[in-house]
Formats: sequence, structure tokens, C-alpha cells
Amino acid sequence: MHEIEVVGAAIIEDNKVLAAQRSEIMKLPLKWEFAGGKVQKGETHEKALVRELREELGIEVSVGDFIAKGSSVIEDRLINLYVYSAKILKGVPQAREHARIMWIDIEDIMKLDWAEADLPACEQLLKKFV
Repeated sequence: MHEIEVVGAAIIEDNKVLAAQRSEIMKLPLKWEFAGGKVQKGETHEKALVRELREELGIEVSVGDFIAKGSSVIEDRLINLYVYSAKILKGVPQAREHARIMWIDIEDIMKLDWAEADLPACEQLLKKFV
């Protein structure tokens, strides 16, 4: 089985976290996730996350602490997702590739229909902030 390494960002402001809803044309359509993407060969998790958030949301970030790892199998591929905290340094998040983005209270995080690999990070955020 082919493994894919992916990174995601839990951007938290005022006890809210930024959630991104996958577009209808993406795999796992309309599921919610932490914005991010695939780690390219030779790239660190931090560099991949900075690059992906610039591309997907139009923002510059600093990457903080590791939060959680989640995994799921999609079409014979094992997706390993590593979620980190991140802080916006510049820009306002815009849904460039996602159906939409939204700030949600951390205590309400489980009300969204999350992609399976993102759930461990959701659970860690609840433990840490609620």
C-alpha cells in the first residue's frame, strides 16, 4: 500500500479554530479538515505547511507545536496526517481550493463532519482547550 505524508494546520484565534471544507471535486467531498497538504520529497513538515497554507488560504504562518497524527485509507493509499498548531503572520484566510472555510468554537468542533484522519487532532484540541 502506498503511503502519503500530509500536514495540516490547527490555526487557533480567540478559542476558535479554522476549519476548511473540502470541495465537491476533491476526494472526501465536503468533509471538513485542517488546511494543509502533501509533503513533497525532501521537504520538512514545517516548510510543507507554510507552502500549502500560502497556496490554499493565501496566508503566511508560523508553525508551532505538533498536535496529533491521524491516518486513513483512501483508494489503496495510506494517508498519514500530521497536524501542527499555526499562527497567522500575514493575510486573511480565503477559500482558494476549498468549498468554504470557517472559524468554529473549539468546544463545537465535533459538530462538523471531519475527515477521518483529522479526528485525532480534533480530540486533542478538545482536551487541551475545553
